[in-house]
Amino acid sequence: MPAEDRSALPMPAFAGGTRAITTSPVVGTPPREYPEMFAAGGEALEDGELRVTVLGSGNPWVTRAQSCGSILVEVGNPQRDLLVFDLGSGSLANFAGLQLPVNALDKVFITHLHADHTSDLITLFGSYRKSGRVDRGVRVWGPSGSEPRFGTAHFVDGIREACRWDSESTRSIHGEESFELVAEEFDFSRTQAVYDANGVTVTAFPVIHALSGAVGYRIDFDGLTVVHSGDTRPGWPLVRACEGTTVDLLIHECFPPAEVIAASMDMPIERASVILNQAHTSPRGAGKVFDLVRPRMAALWHTVVTPAGTPLIFEDLRKVYAGPVVQTQDLTVFNVTAEAVVARQAQVEPQPRPVPGTPKAQPEARPPAQPDWWADALIPLDDVLALP
Repeated sequence: MPAEDRSALPMPAFAGGTRAITTSPVVGTPPREYPEMFAAGGEALEDGELRVTVLGSGNPWVTRAQSCGSILVEVGNPQRDLLVFDLGSGSLANFAGLQLPVNALDKVFITHLHADHTSDLITLFGSYRKSGRVDRGVRVWGPSGSEPRFGTAHFVDGIREACRWDSESTRSIHGEESFELVAEEFDFSRTQAVYDANGVTVTAFPVIHALSGAVGYRIDFDGLTVVHSGDTRPGWPLVRACEGTTVDLLIHECFPPAEVIAASMDMPIERASVILNQAHTSPRGAGKVFDLVRPRMAALWHTVVTPAGTPLIFEDLRKVYAGPVVQTQDLTVFNVTAEAVVARQAQVEPQPRPVPGTPKAQPEARPPAQPDWWADALIPLDDVLALP
């Protein structure tokens, strides 16, 4: 296999890079000219297009450079649906930078229930109600477990209960629908369509990761196909789920070789080997899957990105796969059309205002009754409020 030219790989965004980490950012002939960087809020989604944005690319060690796992899919249907796959810590901060309507983010698909893939769900449910999601709830699709207590329904019930104080404290100023958090649990053990609406079909398939109850997803829309592995070891269910059509974009998790994990995390090589071999996929393993599926564009995800480590990952992968590959980082954007797949980095504002979108109806504000003891506890402000 051809070796990647290390000098040709762009630097990570946190190190000053402005391009997607790949030597093949374009596959096919794009239907229009794309700027070098994706300007959030300034580039309309075209009809029939899928735009896939990595909201979180990292591992459980969340950093300012890499949020925990999350993938956003914008659908070019009349409804302009937003589907988000996992919501790890920090991912919603990146969503905010995209300047998309807050109240459109109401469909969440969970691959598995590790904290680094679910922690921002509580932010979406609670905090985003205060930022514009005033008239609709959140639906969460996710796998069952080997027993009910390991399933998505049990997990969602726990979040709803944990947020009782938060919900009650804001119930008087937000619509009742915004307090709905609904689990759409499905059998993790078989490949099946779990969502079919507005021209979009989402199919779940079982994957091998840590404990029974993890899945990956296939998204089909208007002849386009995107497949997301979630966390997994290399597995045949994913390969079989890719059959029947050309996969336009395959996003597969990838951990670096065990010796790199050991050095970067200051842990024994034996422990690093267990982490890699029992729950994740090496660069060569990802390359093997890519070679079996042959997608138009392949992407590595859930990888700690460093200027020194990324070339080593490409070097290892290139021993088994020669096709176009992108090492994703936070805010890597893929424009997927029938004509081409284009990979870029997004340029976002660090302090954006929320974009609420158009609610179905503005709820009537009804302040809650104040407890009696507040009257004596409050500091009077009449004198300072009267100042010119």
